[in-house]
Parts: sequence; C-alpha cells; structure tokens
Amino acid sequence: MRNRIKYVAAFEAKAGMTLSEPAQDRQLSNILPAGHTLTEENLQQLVAHQVELLCIVFDDTRTAEEVANEASVMAKRVLDTFQNANLADPLTAALFNQVLTYRSA
Repeated sequence: MRNRIKYVAAFEAKAGMTLSEPAQDRQLSNILPAGHTLTEENLQQLVAHQVELLCIVFDDTRTAEEVANEASVMAKRVLDTFQNANLADPLTAALFNQVLTYRSA
C-alpha cells in the first residue's frame, strides 16, 4: 500500500496519527521524531510547546485511476499558473519543474 502525507494544524491532530517529519516548535527544536505515533499525552506536549503544524503520514487508499486523475488535474493547474511564464528561462523552468513534481505527488 502507498502512503501519503499531509500537513495539519496541530490543534486538528488526533491520537493515533503518525508523524512523517519531526514535530518542531517555533525555534525549530524537535519535540517528537518522525515516525512517532501520537498519543493524548503528546497532543498536550504539542500545545505546551506551541507547535503549530504537523506533517502526518497515512495510507493512500486511492485507486491507481484516482491517483492518475488527481495528478492530471494538478498538472493542468500548474500549467495554467505558468501559462504566461517564460519557460525558456532556466530559473523559471526549474521552478515550474519543482512545482509540477510537488503537485503531482
């Protein structure tokens, strides 16, 4: 099974969610490591350390067709965004490629 990641506000986190990246406070100190499964106690720690955002990993239950359709929609959005951009410019082309890769994942 594939995995997906998503960013959630710390106040939306629930016990049982698994971190795909370390939970960090505003000073970028690691509070909890990547791969850690959150507990009720951890949720209180996150509040105490004023953690605002978490990166969560979860099972990707989409079918291959759904993944392909979503990638197609995202690619069209990126193309629309860059429609007037000069993709002959190396920096613009690099940005376009990075955004397309990120949005297609």
